[in-house]
Amino acid sequence: MKQVKVAAALKIKTYPETCSIHKTCHLMGFGDKEPICPKCEQEKIEREKVAKVEKFKENSVRAILRRKSLVDDKDTFKCSFESYSAKNETIEAQIKQKARSIAGEYYLHPEKKFNSVLYGTPGTGKTHLSMSILKAVNENANPAQKCLFINVETLFSKIKSSFENSSSWWTVDNVLELVKSVDLLVLDDLGTEAAMRSQGDEASNFVQETLKEILDKQRRVIITTNLDSDQLNRVYNPKVVSRILRGSAGHVIDFSQVKDKRVLGF
Repeated sequence: MKQVKVAAALKIKTYPETCSIHKTCHLMGFGDKEPICPKCEQEKIEREKVAKVEKFKENSVRAILRRKSLVDDKDTFKCSFESYSAKNETIEAQIKQKARSIAGEYYLHPEKKFNSVLYGTPGTGKTHLSMSILKAVNENANPAQKCLFINVETLFSKIKSSFENSSSWWTVDNVLELVKSVDLLVLDDLGTEAAMRSQGDEASNFVQETLKEILDKQRRVIITTNLDSDQLNRVYNPKVVSRILRGSAGHVIDFSQVKDKRVLGF
């Protein structure tokens, strides 16, 4: 009875015609508006609610890159394929294309577990292209993938500080849970974690074990390093090196022939 009174007050008219989908539901109209099916309208509203919730979830996943990453320079977030300078038919152009190909493989095949290694001379754009790959996946993957960028030296500096600061979030356990929770990880500047080196070139036992655990927790990792294969084997033990290179066949980019972009004002 109440609905009838409301309908009358709003001058809502019920038509003898029924909905082509909901056969028993009569069409209704308001003033000179086109008649509608109340059930169809209700279903439309529900679909819009679901779509908004899904969009919120998607945006939350894509926001992880900015919210949880650990960079040594905030400008790293500005890096993209578009801003990587590469003239046609140069080594830079070949490198850029290889990086694009790797990005496509990561976002088209979220089930594939493999590492990528970008190595070579400092200042040649390894960080730039690793972030470019990550952003391409972050912005284009459907469904969205959780992407995370971690500068290795900054990470171990924070972990070291947590030893003396019980309130620090950056404990080894929290880091391991974080890297496990994402779909794609960049470990940037591997080999620069000098703050936690033992004597000589070799990384400390703690660094070795932590890196091994990180690479065990996450099987889709993009690694940038200034070290070549011989240097990697000098700095890290075989277990760590094998995990760095796991699945990297066809996903290695050599920057050793690229000139220092920082000198060139890149």
